[in-house]
Amino acid sequence: MNTPSTFASALPSERDMQVIRRKAARMRADHLRSLLGRLAAFMTGRTADLDPHRLDGGRAAG
Repeated sequence: MNTPSTFASALPSERDMQVIRRKAARMRADHLRSLLGRLAAFMTGRTADLDPHRLDGGRAAG
């Protein structure tokens, strides 16, 4: 009855959770920064930054 659970061993460690939380926070900050940059570009009339064709329709070039 005291055998370790295979499910419990599959859970991430506390250190792993800290890494995941930091990465998620960094991704949220990058996303927010991008949105604010696009909003600022739109508000100041720099619409070239918002051109959807600038990256070949969103696909990687080459």
